[in-house]
Amino acid sequence: MAAGDPEITDAYSANAAFWTQIIREGRDKYQTGLVDRALFEAIGPCEGKAFLDAGCGEGYFSRELARRSAGHVHAVDACAELVAAARDLPDPAITYHVADIAALPLPDNSVDVVVANRLPHGLADPGKRFFEFARALRPGGRLVSLALHPCYYTARDSQNEKPPLDEYFEGRMVVQHFEVDGLVSPEPSVQRFFSLEEHVSMILRAGFVITGLTEPRPTPEQFDTDPWWQEHYTRPLFLLLQCRLDA
Repeated sequence: MAAGDPEITDAYSANAAFWTQIIREGRDKYQTGLVDRALFEAIGPCEGKAFLDAGCGEGYFSRELARRSAGHVHAVDACAELVAAARDLPDPAITYHVADIAALPLPDNSVDVVVANRLPHGLADPGKRFFEFARALRPGGRLVSLALHPCYYTARDSQNEKPPLDEYFEGRMVVQHFEVDGLVSPEPSVQRFFSLEEHVSMILRAGFVITGLTEPRPTPEQFDTDPWWQEHYTRPLFLLLQCRLDA
C-alpha cells in the first residue's frame, strides 16, 4: 500500500486485525490453494537472493521467502498496523519498513527480485511505484506481479455483470467489504482497476520487459474434487506477470 493513497491505507488499517486473522488461520483458499503456488513457480529458486516484498501486509509472504532461504527480504507496507503484526513474528532474514512503496526506503540496485502480491493499484500516481521498483532492482532484476484480473474482477454483488466499456477503459473503483470463509471485513476496501492495456503499460514505461503472462487457475483435480472451486472460480480472477528490468 502507498502512504500517498490514504483511502487505501486507512481501509487496510481498519481491517488489519481481520486480514491478520485470515492469513494466519489459513482461511483464504485462493491464497493457500492457488496464489502461493503460482507465485513460487514464477519466482523459482530463492536461495541467496535479495527480495522486495512490496505491500507485505502482515508478513506472510516474506516469511515464506525466508523459509525458502532468501538471502534477505525487505518487506514494505504503508499500513503501520499490519507491519506491527508482522514484527510480532521476527525473522533475521527480514527487515520490515513502514513506508510508501512509491518512495522506497532502499538504495538503488539493492534487490534481485520484487514481488507484488495482490498489491492494490495506487490512486494518486499509480505508475510511480514501478519506477521505484526499477530503481531498487539490480540490472537485469525481476518483477513478479500477481494482481486481481483487470478484465474480469468485479465486486462481489455484481459478479454476473460486466463493467461498462467506458468504466473499463477509463478505470473503475471497487469499494466493498471482503468476505472470506464466513468472516466479513469491518470496513470496505478501496481498489482501483485499469484496463489491461494501461495495467501493462505502466510496467513497460518503467523500463521492464514482460517475459511471462499467466492467469493462475485451479488444477483439474481441484475442480473435480472440491466443489468450492466450481462455485467460486467461474472466470479468471488473477493476472500474473513476470517481468525483467531491461538493462
